[in-house]
Amino acid sequence: MPASGPSHPARPRNPVTLPAEPRPGYTAVARILRPHALRGELRVEVFSPTAKNIQRGRPVYLQGTRRIVERARQAGTTWIIKLTGLDTRTDVEHLHGQLIEALDTDVLRDDPDSYFIHELIGLTVVTPTGQHLGTLVEVLQPGANDVYVVQGQHGEILVPAIAQVVQSIDLQAARIIITPLPGMLDESP
Repeated sequence: MPASGPSHPARPRNPVTLPAEPRPGYTAVARILRPHALRGELRVEVFSPTAKNIQRGRPVYLQGTRRIVERARQAGTTWIIKLTGLDTRTDVEHLHGQLIEALDTDVLRDDPDSYFIHELIGLTVVTPTGQHLGTLVEVLQPGANDVYVVQGQHGEILVPAIAQVVQSIDLQAARIIITPLPGMLDESP
């Protein structure tokens, strides 16, 4: 007797839309890579070298729900964490790719000179002599260092976020002072 296939056609899976950016008022601190073992643990990619914001006892948000980190341990280049309310593999199987967020006001900084992207957007960018270059509208993260995208009278200016160029960032004054590299400001007509 020949083998028969299923009596109904295979159903296409519904694609899941993953958040690319955190919600307003929140900072993404990690992204879920996959479930780990059977007790609701998650393997995550952490966005901070110190992983301060996913340590035991820290409040985080997953899909808008507040949870507490119960356990966290480094596993090579990733971390394995356990969040309150997620106790089985079934609880976490559908979370691949989701962001783990923290309230902006709760996020611990890696060092006093680190800034969050949302703090930089909208700052005025000037030279040490006070020349107004524009407003920081985007932060690109291509690799070795961030790049600030500044829109102003010179059009779009790409500013490498390196010590040689960025002299100071003053959140209170809403200003960034930069020393442009040669050729950064195209002065041609």
